[in-house]
Amino acid sequence: MIQYSTEIEVGGVIIRDPVTALTNIGIFAAGFVCFLRLRKKKLEFPIRYWIYFFLLVGLSSLVGVVVHGFSYYTPPDVHFHIWWAMGMIQGAGVTLAQFGFTSNVLSRFRMLVISLVVLQFGVFAVMLYIKGTFDVAKIHVAIGLIPIMIYSIYKGIKGFRAEVLLATGIGISSLTAIVHSMKLSISQWFNYNDIAHMLIIASLIVMYYGVNAGLAENTEITSS
Repeated sequence: MIQYSTEIEVGGVIIRDPVTALTNIGIFAAGFVCFLRLRKKKLEFPIRYWIYFFLLVGLSSLVGVVVHGFSYYTPPDVHFHIWWAMGMIQGAGVTLAQFGFTSNVLSRFRMLVISLVVLQFGVFAVMLYIKGTFDVAKIHVAIGLIPIMIYSIYKGIKGFRAEVLLATGIGISSLTAIVHSMKLSISQWFNYNDIAHMLIIASLIVMYYGVNAGLAENTEITSS
């Protein structure tokens, strides 16, 4: 069953949960701008993985506009497959962030960890399809990003500003799990999905500054 809280009609077009669709566009804009700004720097791998993390998170939210805003026009079976595609794109972004972390921090065990990460993504894809619940996506995000956050906190304690920002961004993103689990809503027009989306926008911006600051720190180390 397709779930939604509100529905409006604009010029003969029925839009469901319009604020959710609008914040989906906001996530896409934030992710795409971060992608464009980092792409200009012509980065090498593994840092380049982060560029595509921002891009894929943004693209998944663009698909989310259809999932939330235009579900009136999608039969349940079609809607489910669009929803699954949205989750897959977001999940791929998280996996790329794991690739970047593994290639940089765990380079000694790179092939082993990447094999496990690929296996994780495969299990995630299958379980997301079978279970059809967002909880699967939340678990995938947690497994993918929490280790990065913990390492970033450790580096931040040692005085690395970039890691502090990265850990903060991931921490903001993790709050969405609480919002979703408790269904914290201001009203039916600004529900838990909308609040979570605003947190994701904030997290992407902070994470972008973390990645960008990391590039500056690496440049300083290289030039000194």
